[in-house]
Order: sequence, then structure tokens, then C-alpha cells
Amino acid sequence: MSKQPPQDDPAWSRVKAETRPLRRKKATNLKRQPTPTAKERPIRAAKPVLVAKTATDKPSSTPAREDGHRRVRRGKIEIHRRIDLHGLYEDEARERLLEAIHQTKQTGGKTLLVITGKGLGGKGVLRRALPVWLAATDFASLTSGYAQAHLRHGGSGAWYVFLKQKP
Repeated sequence: MSKQPPQDDPAWSRVKAETRPLRRKKATNLKRQPTPTAKERPIRAAKPVLVAKTATDKPSSTPAREDGHRRVRRGKIEIHRRIDLHGLYEDEARERLLEAIHQTKQTGGKTLLVITGKGLGGKGVLRRALPVWLAATDFASLTSGYAQAHLRHGGSGAWYVFLKQKP
């Protein structure tokens, strides 16, 4: 490596001599396209509208349910209780989950965050067992569904469990 300043280096002088500056576009070459007027704009097809057949019929799509799913996906759901099952054996974890569901229902809670952990390589015993437990009759009578938790609540190592409101 030479001790000369970069401007006195012969290699640098050759590089400078052989290179050309990039060509820049002039501002006059850029032309704006006029915005189309209302007559020139293409006509879009109208969105289908759900119409109830009678006053008592409800449309098939319920906004409240869609809003609930959206809130779950975004992690903006109200959690009434959390239970961490890390480090427990499967039988003990199942019993604790059932107790937590009963206690949450008694206090009027609707949502339970169950933290199972991911396990080694994402194949945790509790993580795989939770959906099986919730399908069992003793849990099915108390729960209305479950969903994987949002990243801020534990991601794939946690679940939201939704409780039925009416006995």
C-alpha cells in the first residue's frame, strides 16, 4: 500500500481519466400526464350488496365476527387471563388449563391466553396437545374456539382460547 495521498496515486489518476460522469435526465424531459376527467375514467363494476329477504333474515356476512377475527390477527384482543404451561407434564398442564377456564368463566372473562411454548424445533408436546384437548367434550362445552396468538402475545408458542358465554 502506498503512502501517497489518493489524489497523487497513479492508479487513481488512471481510474479518474478513464471514467465518465453519469448522464442526468433533464427536468424538461419529464412530462406529466394529465389526469383523466370524469368522462374519460373507466367505469368500475359495482360491488354486490347483501340484501335480506325479510326483516328477520340476517345477511350471511356478519361484520361483528369479521371484526373479531381482525382484532385477533392484529393482537388487539382483550385478554382476561393468562396461563403459562411451560415446564409442566401433559396431564398436569391439561388439569391446570381446565381449572383456568373454569375460573375465567366464573369471573365473566371471555378470552384466555394459553402459553404452551414452541418446544424443540417447534414440535412441543403441549403445543400439539392443546387443540386435541379443546376438542374433547369436557373442554368443548366451555370453549367456543381458539386461535394462534399474535406475535406480541407469544406467536406460535401461545393460543387464544375463547370461552362460551352461555352455559
